[in-house]
Amino acid sequence: MARNSYRNFLRLLEKWPVDASKGADRDLGEYLRRRVTESFKHGETSAVNEEECHRIYSSLNRIASGTYAAKYPRSRTSTSTGLSAEECHQVMSKEFLTAVEEQDKGIIKRLFQRN
Repeated sequence: MARNSYRNFLRLLEKWPVDASKGADRDLGEYLRRRVTESFKHGETSAVNEEECHRIYSSLNRIASGTYAAKYPRSRTSTSTGLSAEECHQVMSKEFLTAVEEQDKGIIKRLFQRN
């Protein structure tokens, strides 16, 4: 029975892209790949809870397939922050976060230099 669950998750991971701009520690696609690897250490012969696997697979498959995006289309193109989806993606990129961290380091250095 684990064979079916394992194969289902492998097909699901093919639909779930890895976002290289986020890095391995912040990307949901990469996280899912790690979890599948951990849960199915022995591949198709792993002992797993089939009901739990089916529940998780069904939920993730609905998200990956865009079921809710089609069922509940967005009427606006901006977010609560006023940024577009593309702008939010750029703000969450590791390049932007690295730049913010470097800027924060500069502020802290300046505070300590004044004292």
